[in-house]
Amino acid sequence: MNMFRFKSLAILLAMTTSIVACAPVTVLNGITPSSTFDKTKNVSFGEGERDVLDVYRAEKPKAESPVLVFVHGGSWDSGKKETYKFLAEGFTRSGYDIVVPNYRLYPEAKFPNFIEDNANAVAHTAGLFPDRPIVLMGHSAGAYNVLMLGLRSEYLDTAGVARCDKVAGIVALAAPTGIVPLKSERLIEIFPDRFTGQDAALNNVTGPTPALFLGHGESDTTVYPKNSEALAEKVVARGGKAVVEVYPEQSHVDVVKVLSRHFDDDTTLKSDIVAFIDALPKRGNFCR
Repeated sequence: MNMFRFKSLAILLAMTTSIVACAPVTVLNGITPSSTFDKTKNVSFGEGERDVLDVYRAEKPKAESPVLVFVHGGSWDSGKKETYKFLAEGFTRSGYDIVVPNYRLYPEAKFPNFIEDNANAVAHTAGLFPDRPIVLMGHSAGAYNVLMLGLRSEYLDTAGVARCDKVAGIVALAAPTGIVPLKSERLIEIFPDRFTGQDAALNNVTGPTPALFLGHGESDTTVYPKNSEALAEKVVARGGKAVVEVYPEQSHVDVVKVLSRHFDDDTTLKSDIVAFIDALPKRGNFCR
């Protein structure tokens, strides 16, 4: 790269960092190339308006890699798949196919409707890629959703997916797992049991599960790192496999931002996720 291009890119990234920190992820998506994937938009997996997903197929796929399914966050009342081009491209450039679904949100949906939608999206993905395992990924509310899919078999069973035969692992970033009861009025409307019963991930560590990677920002004041640490401790004590990593100087949003090609040098999170995925078994019973 010549010096002019290097300086131009440095200025662009500095400007982008400032802008993204304040608001529009559209800026980050705008400077994210589309050359590493072939995208199929709005694939229907159900009858509802939000029962749609996007499929990003890597231009240079990694041999024997699983398919990733990323579930967005947003406190169960906001968020959309279109926001996450930057994240999807972060993984397609590493050779992974990735699926990003929408799901019903509050007030249309309450627990466990959004988890059921995610299960149906996983079932559709399994149909698109019948010979490959799936790794579930999610951030914040989406991380909670994928953990519940992994910890409780009923959701995927109902959707027609054999959890332990198809889900090789789970990557949960900034996941609320239920270390304290919910207090806000809106969240209590979504979760009437307030994370005190079977609606909390921590209360569902009862049997074998796929391997877990739990990533958290040390500076996360929205969902405290103890959520990941407590779940990992409980899974390992039961005999399962759970890796927890807490990243210094990373906030609730940072753990998603650094999955972009423009920020993945900020921490080792992206490389840690890739190492976790690549170490997963390729076939067999994925639960332990």
